[in-house]
Amino acid sequence: KTQFTIEPEDFNFYEKIKVPPPTFCPECRLTGRLLNIMERTLYNDICDNCGKKIISHFSPETSYKVFCSSCWWGDSWDGTEYGKDYDFNKTFFEQFHELRKIVPCQAMNMKNSTDCKYCSGIDRCKNCVYVFSGLQSINCYYCVTPIFVKDSIDSDFIINGDHVYEAFNSNQNYNTKFAYFSDGSLDSAFLFNCLGCSNCFGCVNLRNQKYCIFNKQYSKEEYQKEIQKWDLGDYKIVQKAEQEFMKLFYKTPKHFANIINSTNVIGDNIKNSRNCKICFSVFNGVENCKYIFYSGLLLKDSYDVTLGGDTSELLYQATGSTRCQKAFFVRASSNLVDVEYSENLYNCSNCFGCAKLRHKKYCILNKQYSKEEYKKLIPKIKEHMMNVPYKDKDGRIYKYGDYFPPEHSMWAYNESLIQQYFPLKKEEVKKCNFSWHNPPERDYQITLKTKDLPNHIKDVDDSVLNEIIECEHNGKECNQQCSTAFRILPNELQFYRQMNITLPRLCPNCRHYERLKKINPPKLWHRKCMCNGVESYNKEYKNTIKHSHGDSPCMNEFETAISDERREIVYCKKCYQAEFV
Repeated sequence: KTQFTIEPEDFNFYEKIKVPPPTFCPECRLTGRLLNIMERTLYNDICDNCGKKIISHFSPETSYKVFCSSCWWGDSWDGTEYGKDYDFNKTFFEQFHELRKIVPCQAMNMKNSTDCKYCSGIDRCKNCVYVFSGLQSINCYYCVTPIFVKDSIDSDFIINGDHVYEAFNSNQNYNTKFAYFSDGSLDSAFLFNCLGCSNCFGCVNLRNQKYCIFNKQYSKEEYQKEIQKWDLGDYKIVQKAEQEFMKLFYKTPKHFANIINSTNVIGDNIKNSRNCKICFSVFNGVENCKYIFYSGLLLKDSYDVTLGGDTSELLYQATGSTRCQKAFFVRASSNLVDVEYSENLYNCSNCFGCAKLRHKKYCILNKQYSKEEYKKLIPKIKEHMMNVPYKDKDGRIYKYGDYFPPEHSMWAYNESLIQQYFPLKKEEVKKCNFSWHNPPERDYQITLKTKDLPNHIKDVDDSVLNEIIECEHNGKECNQQCSTAFRILPNELQFYRQMNITLPRLCPNCRHYERLKKINPPKLWHRKCMCNGVESYNKEYKNTIKHSHGDSPCMNEFETAISDERREIVYCKKCYQAEFV
């Protein structure tokens, strides 16, 4: 019901791809896509084909047919076996939802990967555990979207990292710990928005610096002596370091948007991209795009994409789709050309309303057609979708040009990716008429309380590998998909010892959600620069140099993902660069 503006450039895009303008606002469109992405929720299940015990994204109570990866990628079945004639007496969305219920789903989406456990959405990975949406990464544990990463733990959205721990959106780092939005760092810890730094600790907004502790410069000899006080193998010292780091974080101005090496862009966390508007967390070659969230690697001329890219163009309303051209309303697919309203398609072209197909063309609802039959039927189906729309239980109308109805998602609100970025409690979800899945009761026999863990990693012996450790949250209203308990794996313990890192006190899910607290939401607010002349408006920060506006308040305004309700000091580009660049 929210009013939204469709700009002339938007109409040009919709005309180019021959799709009607959207009837839902950008935020509702993002909600619909996030509801159709599953990431961290895992269940014990049985393969509906071979009968083996499996780990699955689908709960045992699901109405969907679920195959293990071996069976799903095997030759014993073909998606066209489930093909259906198009029924002009039913809405398209009803027919597609009926189809996806009978075609086998893949329990966990893994491609070209070896020796990986509890992973999904990964491609060309090796020896990884509990990794999601990873690409060509090795020996990674508890990571989300590691790309070309080695030997790293508890790090999300990192590229070209090696021996990285507790990082978020930080690229080309080696031997770093607790680094957020920091690139090109070496032998450092507790960094925010630092570039090209080495041997730095607890620093914010530094560029190409060495031997700094909490933004104070030291000589090499002084640094080596002072850093001994900050032994991150000691849990109590880690807690103290984080407290001091956050103090500096809140009293140091932030750039209104985290934008690096990009031109003509509006949004947040944008790297190496150009001509992008209302985009969040996009990287490396995203061009001429709008309403993009967590996508990159040569994504061009696309709108409304989440977790997509990898050499793709002309995507619209797409999730988890890579190496595609002219793919609209698709999810969890790759290597597509001219495909619409489909999911889990691989190496397909000219398909409409299809599910779980491989190496197919000219299919509708998984039924094979000749090229001539296909070209003749598609316009009739699109016209039918406009004339006979689907109406959901709240009376919302879905026609051709709209994404799949949220009530047709294969997962409940708290199972899907939306819970990570727009977290709601059960009562709130029900009030919004979304579905909720009650998580299974956890009855782990805790053998070690977190309060009884050794304070220092040097005091941890191998017996910890046999313990079931209580998560410090213990599932108590944290709303973070808490597993209530966790274990330490052999390679993980070796990593902590090698890196001199104290043992974690939270389960992997809670650790991930704690990292998410450090990012901005995919939303923009109109604000004014908080530079008041010689200091910030809240008097927390004194400027170090005279700005172009002199002693008078800066009058610059901008769109930022940092709301005015938050504590951060937010400067415009000119004021920020005057202080830190």
